[in-house]
Amino acid sequence: MEEAYRVCPNLLVLEHGRAVQYGSKYEIFEHPTTVSVAQITGCKNFSSAMLLRSGEVEAPDWGCNLQIMEGIPHNISHVGIRAHHISLTKDPNQVNTFPCWLVRTSETPHRMTLFLKLHSAANNPQDYHLQAEVFKEKWATMKDQPFPWYLRLDPLGLILME
Repeated sequence: MEEAYRVCPNLLVLEHGRAVQYGSKYEIFEHPTTVSVAQITGCKNFSSAMLLRSGEVEAPDWGCNLQIMEGIPHNISHVGIRAHHISLTKDPNQVNTFPCWLVRTSETPHRMTLFLKLHSAANNPQDYHLQAEVFKEKWATMKDQPFPWYLRLDPLGLILME
């Protein structure tokens, strides 16, 4: 996908031989319309979603309600967020901010992937809700902080899918 993004101004995503989304590379990566399109563009975090009221959806797989800034499709089925759009904060009073506990980590040369569980500690290494990515410099400053940590799902970083 990185090569397609670098070379192609427009992309066509096929699923089972059928076109599921066509548009500019920006549109495909920033506003994927289905879970499968979001997955092939690198999104790792998904929850089923239900419209609660204008500007708010429930994300039952994550156990939370989310404030949404953009228009919510009436036939919304999922919400997603990319790992690098999740932020860790010390201010628990921001919109879409929830307590979380670290379940496990995965390391690359420059980043750490944090597997996080919302609302309570995990029962096993697979018991997590979200994957967040942080640079190692940020990881070094936070890794020894007591739990809960607080993560924020920026309303502008949420992906709404049908």
